[in-house]
Amino acid sequence: MIWVNWRQHRSAAYGCLAVLIGLAVYAIMVGTSMRTAFGHDGLITCLASSKGAVGCPDAVMTFTNEFGSEVNIAFWSVALIVPGLIGVLVGAPLIARELEFGTWRLAWSQSVPRARWLAIKLALVTAGLVIVGAAMTAVITWYRAPMDRLTGHFQHNIYDFEGLVPTAYILCAFGFAVLAGLVIRRSIPAMIAAFLPWLAIRLVIEFVFRSSFMAPLTLTCGASNCQGNNGGYGISAVPPATGHIGDWVLSQTNRGFLYQPADRFWAFQSIEAGIFVALAAAALGIAVWLLHRRAA
Repeated sequence: MIWVNWRQHRSAAYGCLAVLIGLAVYAIMVGTSMRTAFGHDGLITCLASSKGAVGCPDAVMTFTNEFGSEVNIAFWSVALIVPGLIGVLVGAPLIARELEFGTWRLAWSQSVPRARWLAIKLALVTAGLVIVGAAMTAVITWYRAPMDRLTGHFQHNIYDFEGLVPTAYILCAFGFAVLAGLVIRRSIPAMIAAFLPWLAIRLVIEFVFRSSFMAPLTLTCGASNCQGNNGGYGISAVPPATGHIGDWVLSQTNRGFLYQPADRFWAFQSIEAGIFVALAAAALGIAVWLLHRRAA
C-alpha cells in the first residue's frame, strides 16, 4: 500500500520538493544580504537601546526601503496562494483520478475496504503535506528574521507565512480538494471547486474575523501622544505610549486606540490554525463517510 501510494503521488512529491528548493534559493540569496545589511546599518545597537527601533527611524527606513521593495512585496503577494495551490493539486486527484480512469474497480475490489484504503492514503499524504508546510515555514521564518525584529509578525503578508497557519492552510485546501474530487469525479474541476472556497474563507478570516480573535486592548493617551499614529502594521504602528514593536493598531480616536499586542501572535496563530484544521478534518471526514456509503 505504501509503495502504491508513493508511485501515485511521487510527481506531487517532486513538485513540492521543487517549490521548496526554489523558495530556499530565493531565501538564501535575499536573506543573506538582509543579515549583512542588518549588522552594517547599526540596527542591532538600535534595537538594544531603550527606545528600540523608534529611536533610530533613519536606519530603519533605509533598511525597510532596501528589503521591502516592490519586487519582494509582489513575490510574497503571489506566494500567498501557494499553500492553497499545493493542497488542491495534491488533494483533487487523490480520488478523482481513480474515478476518471476507472482504476477504482481494481483498487476497491481488493481485500482492503474502501474506507480503510482512503484512510491510509490520507494519513500518508497528510503527513507529507505537514512536512512540506513545516519546511516552508522554517525557510521563510529564517529569511524574515531580521525584518521581523523591526516590524513584528502581525503584518498581513508575514503573519500568513510564519507560525502554524501555513501548514493549516495547506491541509484545509487538501481536505476541500479530496472531497470535491469524490463528488465531482474530475481532477481539474475539483481543483477549481476546492480552491475558490478556500480562498474566500481565507480572505474573510483575514480581513473580517482575525482582528477579533481576542478582545483588543485599549490604550488611552493624550491628544499629543496620539498624533501621527493612524493605525496599521509594523513600525508605523508602534504606539508611543507602549513602544512595543509590532503592536497591531486596530482603530484610533482622540482619546486613544484599540490594539492587539505583539505578544498575542502565537495565540492568534493557534486560533486561526485550529479553524482551518477543523475545516480540513470535517471535509476529510465527510469524504471517508461518502466513500464508505458509495455503491460499488
